[in-house]
Amino acid sequence: MAIHQKYLIVFVPLLLTSLVIFPETSAIQSLASERDYWPNVSWRGVIPEVQGMNSSLLEAFWNLIRIDGNVQGFLVIRNGYLLYEGYGAGSSISHLWRIYSITKSVTAMAFGLALADGYVADVNETVLSYFPDRTIQNPDPRKSNMTIWHLLTMSSGLERSDFGMGTKPDWVQYLLDSPMDHEPGEFWNYNGGCSHLLSAIITETMGISMETLAYSRLFTPMGISNYEWGADPQGVSTGMAGLSLTLRDLAKLGYLFLNNGSWNGMQLIPAEWVTECTHPFFEFNYGEGYGYQWWIDIPINGYSMRGAGGMRLFVLPEQDLILAFGAAPYGSEDYYAFFDDFIYPAIIGDTVSLWNPTDELILPGLACALILSMVVVSLVLYWKRKPR
Repeated sequence: MAIHQKYLIVFVPLLLTSLVIFPETSAIQSLASERDYWPNVSWRGVIPEVQGMNSSLLEAFWNLIRIDGNVQGFLVIRNGYLLYEGYGAGSSISHLWRIYSITKSVTAMAFGLALADGYVADVNETVLSYFPDRTIQNPDPRKSNMTIWHLLTMSSGLERSDFGMGTKPDWVQYLLDSPMDHEPGEFWNYNGGCSHLLSAIITETMGISMETLAYSRLFTPMGISNYEWGADPQGVSTGMAGLSLTLRDLAKLGYLFLNNGSWNGMQLIPAEWVTECTHPFFEFNYGEGYGYQWWIDIPINGYSMRGAGGMRLFVLPEQDLILAFGAAPYGSEDYYAFFDDFIYPAIIGDTVSLWNPTDELILPGLACALILSMVVVSLVLYWKRKPR
């Protein structure tokens, strides 16, 4: 069927403009099928320049961040290869780092398995329905409406009580008894108790600890054996903290997500669950978001696992890049500043820069102006060609 020329004059510019505003997303898709090896045993190391990064800048960056004694471990993985690795005093390749709240992101990984296997039917099921044999204190209609989705996104509405949880004889009961502060989903409120309840639901439905699930279904296929993971008095794996890993193994977990849950020909985690975990269900005014126990790093167009003291694992899909930082318990770093000063410049031939919040205002404005001007030009051309 032929399309009249006058419609092409008007709508082709609009189509071209839309391609500018809504770019192709295939660039950030997983390259799992193209990997030439998998680090089941260990990462293969190459000099940074082989994978398009500047070794001098990475060395300068490491020398800078270790001076204050806070960051004591650092490694860079690009295109599946270990490009740089550094350790400070008291740490090494085999050192087990207490990753603190990074454990929460691993909890989300394990919970995706319980969903995939059908032990948990849906994230919209209520939390209390998984504990039918418990008598819950502080009954509240809002608590009855609390769902798994609210736990995953830290929007349960529960009063934050995870700080005192460790002194209680039954952590799960203590959390379920906690009073409500808000309607579920109304506010984002960082609460480690949400993560521990997710671990408890895995145990309730599958009859095994989350550690056992993660070890058999994730750690073993990926070659992770050197780790420690704590549990509460009832044997429920600590969902909010308590896991210790080497930086190299921590990087493997990031690599699994970078490859959309695929590992060496096996789909360890459903790709859809990776997408859900890294979707910003809550966004904050400083350019960050929160998914399912994962942080969304809008300024760098990536996502991360975060732990106390500056423990970090960053995943940048567009650059096929993973950065792991091992830090002191009470330190902190402005990691975003590092990207513009060192990480991005170290990527040879790449002009990427840190996202600026004003970009969200400038780009739509320019796009609208471009569309309007092209439509006006198209209409003028049409009327000039119109038969008199």
